[in-house]
Amino acid sequence: MWVGVLTTVLATVLLQVVVAPQLADDPRVGAGQVERPEVADPPHAVLPELGQPDARVDPAALAATLDALPADGLGDVVALVTDARTGEELYRRGSGTRVPASSLKVLSALVALEVLGPQRTFTTSTHLSADGGTLVLRGGGDPLLAGAARPQAHPEPASLEDLAARTAEALRGRGVTTVALGYDASLFAGPAWNPAWPDIFARSVAPITALTADHARVSLEREAFERAPDPARFAVDRFGGFLLGHGIAVTGTAPVATPADATELAAVDSLPVRDIAQRVLAASDNDAAETLLWHVALARGRAATPADGAAVFAEELAARGLWGEGMAVQDGNGISSGNAVTPDALVGAVRRALADPALRPLTDGLPVAAVTGTLQGRFDEADAVAGRGVVRAKTGTIRGVNTLTGYVVTADGQPLAFALMTSGGAGQTSARAWLDRASAALAACGCR
Repeated sequence: MWVGVLTTVLATVLLQVVVAPQLADDPRVGAGQVERPEVADPPHAVLPELGQPDARVDPAALAATLDALPADGLGDVVALVTDARTGEELYRRGSGTRVPASSLKVLSALVALEVLGPQRTFTTSTHLSADGGTLVLRGGGDPLLAGAARPQAHPEPASLEDLAARTAEALRGRGVTTVALGYDASLFAGPAWNPAWPDIFARSVAPITALTADHARVSLEREAFERAPDPARFAVDRFGGFLLGHGIAVTGTAPVATPADATELAAVDSLPVRDIAQRVLAASDNDAAETLLWHVALARGRAATPADGAAVFAEELAARGLWGEGMAVQDGNGISSGNAVTPDALVGAVRRALADPALRPLTDGLPVAAVTGTLQGRFDEADAVAGRGVVRAKTGTIRGVNTLTGYVVTADGQPLAFALMTSGGAGQTSARAWLDRASAALAACGCR
C-alpha cells in the first residue's frame, strides 16, 4: 500500500514541478479550451472615454512604491511603466531584452489586426470534381473552426457540421449520394510543428495546418489535452462523419489538391480577425496566435511557414518602431524560449492599440484581473486586491519566465501602460505574486 501512495506522491510532484512550469500559461486555455462557450461580450476598454486625470504620477513616488514591494524569490526583473497617452517614462527597472512568453501575443495580435484588418475572415469550403465522384474539403486557415456546431457560443465559430449540412444538400440536389472524400490543406506550407517549440508543448498547441477543427483536440472534456498528430486528417474524418449523418456515403479519404475545374458547393466563413485576436489574448490561444501570424506571412507575399512567419513578424514590428536591439522572434504565440523582446516594444504595442479605435479588439481582449481569461483566478491576495477589475493585461508563462503586459488607470485617473518581465527566481508562485501586487500597486497609485 505504501508503494502506491509513494508512487502517487512522486507523480504529483513530477506534474507540478517538472511538467506544469513548462506549459504555456494554463494548458486548459492556452491549449484551446473549446468546450467552455463565451456567453457575453468582453467588457470594453475604458481608456478612450477617460477625462484628464485628477493628478499625475510622480516618477520618484512610483519608484518608491514599486521598489518597496516584497520580492522574495523573485529573480531577475525588467520593467517599464509609462503614461499611456504621452509615452512619458515613469518607471524603469533593468534593461535589455527578455523572454516574453505569451506576452508576445500582444505584439502578434497587433500585427495581425493591422496587416489583415479586423474584418478579415477565412473560408473553409467544399468542391466537387468535374466527374462528380470526388468531394474536396479545402481548409482556409480558420483557427477556431469547430467540429460540431456550437449555437450556444458567443460569438459562434464556423463549424464542419454546418458545412456538411450545406454540402450534403448541394450533393443531393445533383443526385450524388456517394463520394470519395479528399482534403486540401495546402494553403499552409509548413512544417506544421515549429522547430523552436519543445515537444513538451504538444499539449499546449497543435501542429499548425490550414485545415483543423476543435484545435485538433481528440476529446473536448475539460481536462483532456491530447492533440491529433495530423489535424487535417482529424478534421476530414469528423467531416465525413457529419456527411454520413446527412445521407452521403464516403468511399475513401485522402489528401488531394483541389482540381482547377472543381465546382464549389458550400462554404463557411471564420469569425473575423477582431474576434480571433480577442480570443488569442483572453484565452492565450496558442494555435490561433500562430495561425494568424502565418496569415500575415501570406498577406505579405511569403509562404505560410514558421520561418517566414517569424521573418515577416520582425519586419512588421520594425516598421512600427517596435523593434529594439537584441530582439528576436521565432513564433507568434510565445512558446519558444528563443523569443526576446524589450519591455519598450510591449509597452509601445499597448500604447498603439489604446490610441487607435481600429485596434480596440486588442485592448478589449486583454484579460481583466480576477474577472476574465487567464487572469480570472489571480489577484486574490490582500496586497493585490486593488487590481481586481482594474488591471487589464496579457499573461506569459513558460519555464523560468513570468510576464504581465497591459494597462491600468490609477486611482487618480491617469492611464499607465506597463510591461513587467521576470525570469529565474524561486518559481511561478513568487513571480506571479509579485506581478499581481506590482500591477495592483499601479491601480492604487496616488503616487505624487
